[in-house]
Amino acid sequence: MRIAARNRLTMLNGALAARREPGSPGHYSWVWVIPLPGGGYRVRTFEVASELVDDDVSFFDEDMRIVGDERVTSLDDIDEAVARVGVDPEALDAPWTCDFPL
Repeated sequence: MRIAARNRLTMLNGALAARREPGSPGHYSWVWVIPLPGGGYRVRTFEVASELVDDDVSFFDEDMRIVGDERVTSLDDIDEAVARVGVDPEALDAPWTCDFPL
């Protein structure tokens, strides 16, 4: 993971995201890394129907399909968790840089 991404997680307590290949046709997929209160991080992978994103329709939790949800304790664990879902940890960045929908 790039140093800027590490800083975003640790100093700003901000989230990271990256696009990934969806497992279902007609969907988009992202991996999302969120700092947790009290320490640790959540690495969540989800898919959303592409028509909802393309048409800029408001969607909710029930419209997302959670593909993976893992809690990790260290920054190195994030790299491994992100790689397991098929994303290069170097691709993690601020959510608005990868068309993250939330």
